[in-house]
Amino acid sequence: MRRLAAALPVAALLACLPAAAAPGADPLHWLQRAADSARTNTYAGTVVHMSGDRASTSRITHLFYGGAEHEKIEALDGDRREIVRHNEEMQCFFPDAKTVRLDRRVTARFFPSLVGGTPQAIAEHYHVKLGAVERVLGQDCQWIHLDPRDALRFAQRLCAEIGSGLLMRAKTLGARQQVLEHFTFTELRLGPQVSRSELKSTFHAQSKDWRRDNQAAGDTRQAATGWQVANPPPGFRLVSEMQRTLPSRAQPVSHLVFSDGLATMSVFIESMSSPVRTGEATNEDGALSVFVRPMGENMVTVLGEVPPAAAQQVGRSVTRQPAAR
Repeated sequence: MRRLAAALPVAALLACLPAAAAPGADPLHWLQRAADSARTNTYAGTVVHMSGDRASTSRITHLFYGGAEHEKIEALDGDRREIVRHNEEMQCFFPDAKTVRLDRRVTARFFPSLVGGTPQAIAEHYHVKLGAVERVLGQDCQWIHLDPRDALRFAQRLCAEIGSGLLMRAKTLGARQQVLEHFTFTELRLGPQVSRSELKSTFHAQSKDWRRDNQAAGDTRQAATGWQVANPPPGFRLVSEMQRTLPSRAQPVSHLVFSDGLATMSVFIESMSSPVRTGEATNEDGALSVFVRPMGENMVTVLGEVPPAAAQQVGRSVTRQPAAR
């Protein structure tokens, strides 16, 4: 009887231990779930983004129905702005300027939609493994560790909700394992808790009398630019190429987007009537690197969530495409 009595507290403790809720131990399967869930699940929540010494807060509402994505993103800090998206088509509301800008999504990278490539392609350039299971907002969340195989990309830590696979947290780590960038949901609702009515723009009714800028919607389309990056870092491939009209630019700007499935780099080439700088310049801000290089009568600017060496390698290898024979 004494042995039985002593065993009862132990049995009670064992009954309270968390069960192994993860659906599998394959980290590539987890990456695929994270990619699919961000696109095809219905969710709404508040996201805090920290980069360097800055923090910003936004509210995201995402529904998938009729085979299409529908999304609304509201900035909760700084200038008021809102994006309402149907697949790639976006309406951008700027109430302070009383302007609605029609645009097209250039890249799909916005938390929790961070995994853009196939898991197999990502694994060619990152060591992928599973970490611990952590409790986040009352839900079990599986950490996925991605460590780069070279010095031309950052380590990533992704935390996927076990039931849906949706990312709830994400971190970008520097060379000393310091956090350069951090995304986290501070409030999240999934599935039937989210209604279609939440997608409607806050500013839709009052925007009827606002100025409408439709130029970007027509300009932001795939088109050959005549430029190429001759030596991108291994694994980074061209995913988008276009001529764009940007604010404060008198002439169209060539825009090339490269991605390794996680990190992205944008390359802008614009003609300059008079050189504004004579030398190269590199800046870092959290996980973002910016590299600027004059090239004859043109200026090359590279922006990306990569180490400076990767941005420099891309910017220094921008050339004209050889003429077709």
